[in-house]
Amino acid sequence: MVNPASEPAPDDRPTRSVPAADAAAVPSARARPISNAGWAVASLLFFWPLAFSAFHHAFEVYPRWAEGDIDGAEYASRRVRKLGQLSLWIFGGLLLLAIVLYAIAAIVLIAHGGEGGDWHHRMRD
Repeated sequence: MVNPASEPAPDDRPTRSVPAADAAAVPSARARPISNAGWAVASLLFFWPLAFSAFHHAFEVYPRWAEGDIDGAEYASRRVRKLGQLSLWIFGGLLLLAIVLYAIAAIVLIAHGGEGGDWHHRMRD
């Protein structure tokens, strides 16, 4: 005879919260990552060479998530954001470089221009 104390009580048995048929229909418990398409547009506006890669990764977020590659979808989403931010940093650096070069050119022109405006006469001699 089986000892009733050795068997688990009906409430202690493990139960499945989601039936097997429904588990296959849900791709993942994690939410779909955002595509960060705004960062792709920012890369297009501020440094267009990075926009090709940014848009490619932005368009890969949903297909990867739908296939069940959650890590790949999150990587693509992070990559779009990183490329957009990189394009802003490059634009800022180029803008700063242009301002510095403009200031140097203005200082050189003012220093060599003289009061009489004979800069052009010296160039012909």
